[in-house]
Amino acid sequence: MWKFLRHLFFPHESNNQRAKFLHPSSLVLTIGFFLGFQLLLSQLATGYPQILGYASQISPEDIVRLTNVQRTAAGLSEVKLDSELSTAAAQKAADMFARNYWAHVSPVGTQPWYFVTSAGYAYRYAGENLARDFSDAKSIVDAWVASPTHRENLLNSNYRDIGIAVVDGTLEGRETTLVVQLFGTKLSAAPAIAPAARIVQPVSAATSTVGIVTPKVSPFDVTKAVSLTLLIIFVTVLVIDLVAVYQKKVVRWTSKSFAHLLFMLALLIAAFIISKGQIL
Repeated sequence: MWKFLRHLFFPHESNNQRAKFLHPSSLVLTIGFFLGFQLLLSQLATGYPQILGYASQISPEDIVRLTNVQRTAAGLSEVKLDSELSTAAAQKAADMFARNYWAHVSPVGTQPWYFVTSAGYAYRYAGENLARDFSDAKSIVDAWVASPTHRENLLNSNYRDIGIAVVDGTLEGRETTLVVQLFGTKLSAAPAIAPAARIVQPVSAATSTVGIVTPKVSPFDVTKAVSLTLLIIFVTVLVIDLVAVYQKKVVRWTSKSFAHLLFMLALLIAAFIISKGQIL
């Protein structure tokens, strides 16, 4: 076993003074492994949703609380959870799943404000933030705050009410969790406070939430962990290779170490970004 590991990860006579892991053929195998692992992960999520799945445990109340933490820190008044805005947010999320789009405006031109008014909320001011592929409320709010346009929406002093919907379903061929955050201020009357909406399937499907099991592991987190592990192994082996070459004064006709590093980094960073949550 030690000989195999030395051949794979350490410069030695058996591998012509370059760790086998850094050879182009090994890198191709690693990439193939990663892509195959992603495919297997997708199949497992479909076959065993009770263990590995995309349904999150994001709490709408946590999003409201964290949003108000940001507003309070900025010297603004807190927004109150409004049942009509939450209904509008749920309808918007359901429409995104039903029409398979990731945008503020639907493919048929429906604006976010259509859902707000359809829910009975007559607004003077209104705004929308969207998020997908996140696994917790804090990451979502942090991402919104880090984006200038979303932060401006979240910290708008004109808003008095908020509506949240957290919806699990399939979008653009991928299982995901959508979060719709709507802000507003009514033309008149005080906002009605009610629990935020949470649905589990697109509105086009007649479903019940009874018996639904929340997955124990998120594929997004698994992908990030595997990507980071591969990156750490690659960088470690590369550093060992460079140090060994320097100490042994090994002369090579060609050295593709840095090219390999850039190639693998590009692959892993791309995979990490794909698995990372998105905001809109």
